Amino acid sequence: MYIDVHNHFLPESYVDLLLEWDTPVGLERADDQLYMIHERSGTASVKAGNRIPLNEGFTDVDARIEWMDEHDVDRTLVSVSTPNPLADAFTPEQSTELVTAINDGFATARDRHPNAIAGLGMLPLREPEAAEAEVDRIAEDLELSGIALPTSIPEGKLSADALTPAFEAVDDHDLTVFFHPHGNALSDALGSDESFLSPLVVFPTETTFQIARLLYDGFFDEHDFDVVLPHMGGTLLHLAGRIDRGRQEIDDPDAPPADPILEALGEFYYDTISFHRPALRAAIETVGVDQFVFGTDYAFDEEDTDAIVADLEAVVTDEADRRRVASETARELFDLS
Repeated sequence: MYIDVHNHFLPESYVDLLLEWDTPVGLERADDQLYMIHERSGTASVKAGNRIPLNEGFTDVDARIEWMDEHDVDRTLVSVSTPNPLADAFTPEQSTELVTAINDGFATARDRHPNAIAGLGMLPLREPEAAEAEVDRIAEDLELSGIALPTSIPEGKLSADALTPAFEAVDDHDLTVFFHPHGNALSDALGSDESFLSPLVVFPTETTFQIARLLYDGFFDEHDFDVVLPHMGGTLLHLAGRIDRGRQEIDDPDAPPADPILEALGEFYYDTISFHRPALRAAIETVGVDQFVFGTDYAFDEEDTDAIVADLEAVVTDEADRRRVASETARELFDLS
């Protein structure tokens, strides 16, 4: 059985708000079809613009459970990727309202389907005081399984001083954090017929860039929550030597990060979404098989699941190791029964 840590779901409360609002990022309905309206996104299966039809699995729990049964997925740890509730298309107050709707919706879905769905709550990071309070609500009232963070926010970096109390609260509650990219300025350089390059190239580039910045900011020195990175960590593991070399050349022993880059990267966890077996082998060789968890990116491109499973089976040949990647490590990280 698999526990899927990289899985996307749009709860009803979130969908209703986005359909109600007339905003450049959100959702729209045409006949019986829902469409995501994006900035800096796109998908590999849609080559024209940022208007993406939603698969049933994004909103229909029955379709999701059918997919889970077909692929031997025991639990999905759901998060929101797009539409991004923290996009600057929304006011900070709107972002907070959307995040609240997501977290409430995830708790409701989990309560209705406790054996299938576990939620990763979001934080209203554009309003720092609200973000700190929401950590407490996620952990104590909603009892969600962890936190889903963007790699960056419109107002700046996650290492901003104003956000420190929120991340200290994440530490206090011992919540595991799943990072997810939402595109960056490189997306703005893409033509309307090139938006499919955002998830293929820009998203893993964004993860690499922003996590490296946070390492050099000392962000991970200050916080001890566990970190899970999607898309096999972008290119962090393939650039590990180069990033570490840069740290060695800084003539200041007290400059962050406190630990060598290779050690810091070895503390993170990575999902198995690669689609290139030599890259997956190299990544596992770099940090060890114990640092990997299973992910699919469902409900985007749901046909990819078979390829992800096949890659894992081909690369991780030891049955005990494969069982750890498939479910055991995630069960421990997110305290799942």
